[in-house]
Amino acid sequence: MTQGVVAPSPADLARRLAHPSIRAPLAIALTNASGLIEWINPAFTRLTGYSADEVIGKDRLDLFRGAVLRTGEIERIRQAMAAGQLIEAEFQTLTRTGQPYWVSCVVAPSVDGDDAGSFVFAEEDITQRRRSDDAARAAVRRAEDLADSLRTEQELLEGVLSTIPHIVYWKDSDNRYLGCNDAFLRLRGLASKDDLAGRTEEELPDGDEFVTAIRSLEREVVADGVPVVDHSIVISEPDAKQQRTMLLSILPRYGEDSRMDGVIGVGADVTRVSELERQLAQGTRLEAVGQLAAGLAHEINTPVQYISDNVLFLADSVGDMLSLVQSIAAAIGAGGATPASSDPEERCRAARALIDGVDLEFLKDEIPSALEQTLEGVGRVGEIVRAMKEFSHPGQGRSDTDLNRAVETTAQVSRSEWKYVAELHLDLDPAVGLVPCYEGELKQVVLNLIVNAAHAVADHRPNALGRIDVATRRGENEVLISVSDNGTGMDEATRERIFDPFFTTKEVGKGTGQGLSMAHNSIVGKHGGAIDVASELGRGTTFTIRLPIVDSTGEVKEGAEDEIW
Repeated sequence: MTQGVVAPSPADLARRLAHPSIRAPLAIALTNASGLIEWINPAFTRLTGYSADEVIGKDRLDLFRGAVLRTGEIERIRQAMAAGQLIEAEFQTLTRTGQPYWVSCVVAPSVDGDDAGSFVFAEEDITQRRRSDDAARAAVRRAEDLADSLRTEQELLEGVLSTIPHIVYWKDSDNRYLGCNDAFLRLRGLASKDDLAGRTEEELPDGDEFVTAIRSLEREVVADGVPVVDHSIVISEPDAKQQRTMLLSILPRYGEDSRMDGVIGVGADVTRVSELERQLAQGTRLEAVGQLAAGLAHEINTPVQYISDNVLFLADSVGDMLSLVQSIAAAIGAGGATPASSDPEERCRAARALIDGVDLEFLKDEIPSALEQTLEGVGRVGEIVRAMKEFSHPGQGRSDTDLNRAVETTAQVSRSEWKYVAELHLDLDPAVGLVPCYEGELKQVVLNLIVNAAHAVADHRPNALGRIDVATRRGENEVLISVSDNGTGMDEATRERIFDPFFTTKEVGKGTGQGLSMAHNSIVGKHGGAIDVASELGRGTTFTIRLPIVDSTGEVKEGAEDEIW
């Protein structure tokens, strides 16, 4: 017991513990008027780690250590005690062993009789509560930060949706619009999103081709849950002066329970892109014709050469025949000429001598042959020119096309590429008839396959003619075009990459790697068909094009009963 400090009697202790500010199981310390501890309860020891022997006679405020000393709270308590006022404070301090803890401290003065000026320290460990409060405040801050972030992202998303040129909209499971962006409002001719929200298509102005298209696609997505991506549609402007091409994608929208509860629609106006693609396709065709120009010139030059030779021969022969006719006329006095003799027999002998001077038997045999060869050459030149013209024509979009004629024309144009390296055999099924397709693009695809086949044969058989087979067949709902060769063939690694852009097995300067990539894009992307390849290294390759037989009404197109040409 520290000198000068007298422990309270049991009666005094009982009276002090009756103070209203003291509540079990708080840590209690009773001090005298000077603030020196006179008594502590067991909870005080459990809280602070100090035993009674260590603290009796000590100033309670001097035992507070740690962070609290930097807050000014101790000075505030000391001033309240000096004024005899009750004070409450919360602060962090240290136990006897230096462990930090938070404490809620109530210092209450005693104003009763002999105890006037003494104090009761009631202390409660609030470390867990402060941690919970801190965690809660941190959670609130995180929630506020998240809310701010979400608001920022929402504003950014709304800004992006409002400025992008593509249309975006979303619907619920009842086919009612939930929202859209500004581009969609412009497309539908609506003033604000309020004109759209909560409404179905039946409650909005008719959108003609667009509405018809999205209704069909949405039903398809809702039925099987599979997105429809990049579906091409053509819609007319309100003034009907221009048509625009759009790529539509309809995606399923899922709720919190992972169940589909609507759709999201995205559309891009690709009119300009489609026009550039058309121009690129036309440029590619013209480039192909340019690359074949030397061979085509040779193809034309051959018949022109023998046409020229035959014309010279015919000119000489006609000259000889005219001279003979004139000489005979003079000999027999025909055409007003004076006969060389009045004796008929003499005139006959003179005419016969002139005829014997000309090789009539030779002219009789060679002139018809020369005329036949000349006509054949003229026809051959006409075929080449006509094939070039047909191949180079850009076409008018998707139309019913005589597929066999298109294949034959392409084989004709590419003749200079294969005639010296392979025999090309056409096996065209008359039942194919008219097929809806992009004729110019299809010819370009077939040309690429034939030229590639010729190069493969030339690489594999440099000293012998190879073989290229081009065939058409009609299936139940599709037509097939196959191009086969017995050239170098491909290994599996090459087959997996042949449709990749810029991939080529040819040496630098002989291939761009674009031919098969463009072929795949055209057949699969625009025609809705397929292009397959089967190949074996060292034995050859077969490409098979599959085109659906569907006309503009969606019905299967019947083949022609008779050949058109």
